[in-house]
Amino acid sequence: MNTLTRYSLYLLGALLCGSAHANIDPYADARDRFVDARNAFQQGHTERYQQLAATLKDYPLYPYLRYDELRTNLARASDADIRAFLDGNPDSVLADRLRHSWLAHLAKQHQWDRFLSFYPADNTSAELTCYYLHATRSTPPEAAWLDKAVELWKVGRSQPNACDPVFKILVDSPRMTEALIWERIRLSMDSGSLSLASYLSRMLPAEQRQWVDLWRQVHHRPSEAQDHPKLQKDTAQTREILAHAVQRHARSDAEAAHQWWESLLTRYRFSDQQQAQVTRELGLRAAYQRLPQAHVWLAAVPAASRDESTRNWQARSALLQQDWPALLAAVDSMPAEEQSESEWRYWKAFAQAKTGNRLEALPELSELAGERSYHGFLAADYLNWNYSLSHQSIEVKETDLERLQQEQPFIIRARELRLANLSYEARREWGYGTQRLDARDLELAAVLAHRWNWHDRAIITAARSGHQDDLDVRFPVLYEREVNQMSSKLNLDPAWIMGVMRQESAFMEDARSPVGALGLMQLMPATGSQVAKLLKLPRPSRTSLLQADTNIQLGSNYLRHVLDELGNQVLATAAYNAGPHRVRRWLPEGDAVPAAIWVDTIPFSETRGYVRGVLAFTTVYDARLQRPFTPLEKRMPPISPKIN
Repeated sequence: MNTLTRYSLYLLGALLCGSAHANIDPYADARDRFVDARNAFQQGHTERYQQLAATLKDYPLYPYLRYDELRTNLARASDADIRAFLDGNPDSVLADRLRHSWLAHLAKQHQWDRFLSFYPADNTSAELTCYYLHATRSTPPEAAWLDKAVELWKVGRSQPNACDPVFKILVDSPRMTEALIWERIRLSMDSGSLSLASYLSRMLPAEQRQWVDLWRQVHHRPSEAQDHPKLQKDTAQTREILAHAVQRHARSDAEAAHQWWESLLTRYRFSDQQQAQVTRELGLRAAYQRLPQAHVWLAAVPAASRDESTRNWQARSALLQQDWPALLAAVDSMPAEEQSESEWRYWKAFAQAKTGNRLEALPELSELAGERSYHGFLAADYLNWNYSLSHQSIEVKETDLERLQQEQPFIIRARELRLANLSYEARREWGYGTQRLDARDLELAAVLAHRWNWHDRAIITAARSGHQDDLDVRFPVLYEREVNQMSSKLNLDPAWIMGVMRQESAFMEDARSPVGALGLMQLMPATGSQVAKLLKLPRPSRTSLLQADTNIQLGSNYLRHVLDELGNQVLATAAYNAGPHRVRRWLPEGDAVPAAIWVDTIPFSETRGYVRGVLAFTTVYDARLQRPFTPLEKRMPPISPKIN
C-alpha cells in the first residue's frame, strides 16, 4: 500500500468515525519537519535543510522541497535532474512552473538544442514562443516562421523582451511594411497603450510620425480635434484620428459626440467599418449614460458589427425607458442562447404582460419562478408565489471519495499545504488539479473541501461541477456569532451581511483582490481606516483586515454607513461595490424607477452582477439562518431621482 493510499484511508477514517480519529494525524510530524526544512532552505541553512529533507522523501509535499532546490539552482541543474522531476510529477502545477523556468534559463544561455528538447507542443506562453522562434530561425527566415512572428506582432500591447530578437528579424524582412506598423499602432491606440504607439512611430517616416503624435494628443483631449487645422482635409489619417476622437469624446458626452459625428459624415468619406465602429460606440456610451435615445442608436448598428454587448444594451436601454415593444423586439433579435438567459426570459415575459399578453407570459414566469436565482425570485414575486430553494445534496459514497484521493494526489497535496499554512500554494495546487476533473469528480472534490472546512474551494468547485443545489456546500453558515453581534448592534439584516460576504469572498478569510481589497468583506485598506476612524478605533493593519472579527466589524459598519447615506438597500449594495459617488451618478433624472429595472441597467457589468448576487444570496441566507423570508420586492423599493 503506497503512502497516498494510506493517507486517503486515514482521511476517510477521520471523516467516518468522527472524534475517534479526529486527533490522529499521521503526517503531523512530517508536516512540521517540512515547514522547518523550507525555512532552513530559505535562510541558507544548507546542512539543516539536507538533514530534514532526507527524512521527507515519502511525504506528499516533498516535491515542493525538490522544486525549490532546482528552481533556485538552475545553473547547476542537469537535464536529467529536470526530466526526473517533470516525469515524476506530471500531475502537479510545479512541473509546469519548473519547465517554464528551465526553458527561460536555457534560452538566456543560448542552449537552443537543449531548449528544443524540453519545449512542449502545447505551449501558450508568448515568452516561450518567442524563444522557440529564436531557436528555430533560419537565414533567410522561412514563410511559416514569419507568419508566427507576425501573429505575435499584431497585438496592442508590449510583448515580453524575449520577442525583441524575433521582431528585429521581422522588421528587417520584406514582410514588415508601413501597413503592418500602422496596424499595430492602431491596436495600441485602441487598447490605450499610447507609449507603445509612440515607440512604434519611430519606425515610420518623419511626415507620418507627426500623425501618431497628433493621434496621441487627441486621445487625451478629443474635443480639440473638432477645429484642429491638420484635421480639416479628408485623408486616411484624418479619418482615423477623427473617428478615434469621436469615440473618446463619447465617453464623457455621448450626445455631443453624436452631433459631432453627424456633421463629420457630411465632410469625410469614412469607411463602412469606421462608421459601424463609431455607431456602435456611440450607442453603447449613450446606454451607459442612460440617454433615452440609446436603444434607437444601437438598433442602427449594422448587423455585421452587432455583438452580445450591443444586443444586450439595446434591450437594457429600452427597458430603462420602459418601452416594452422595443424591448420585445430587442430580445427577439438575440440568438436563442442569449434569449435563454434568466435576465431576458424574465424581461421578455414581463414586457409581454405589459403589452397585454399576460397569458403568453405566464408559462415562462412560472418556469422561472421555480428556479433559485435573482430573476427567479423576481418572477415568484410577480406571481405572488413562494420562493423555491431546491436543496439537493450531492450524493456521495465513501468509496468514491477514497477512489478520488487515490487517483488524484493533488487533493492530498493541497490539503497538506493548507494545513502547513501555505494557503496560496494550496489554492494553486487545487485549482490546477481540478481543471482535469470531470463533473462527477468535481462534485466529490467539493464535498471533500466542504468537510475540511475549506469553504471557498468547496463553493467554487461545486459551481464548476454544475451541481448548484447543495445549499450546505454552496451556502455554508459561517461566522454566525460575529455577524449576529454586528447585526444587533447596527440594526442590519444578518442575511444581508452574509450575502455580501458570500458574494465578496466566498468566505475566503485571507482573500486579496487584484486592486487590494482584503478579507471576507473585501475592504480596501483606505476604507477600513476611514471606518475605524469614525468608530474611534486604531487604524487597522493589512494583517488585521484579514482577520474575521475585524473585517466583519468594519465591513458591517461601512454597510451601515452607505445604507444611511443612500437610504435604500439596493443602492447601498451597489455602493458597497462601486462607491457612493458612482451610484449617485446612476440615479434617474426624472421620475422614480422600479428597482428591478435600475439594477438590470447598471452600467458596470461587475456591479450589476454583484447587486443581483448579493440580493439573491441574501434571500437564500434568510432560509439558511432560519429567518422569515423577506421578498425581494420588499428589499427593493423604487429608486428615487437625483436631487439637483
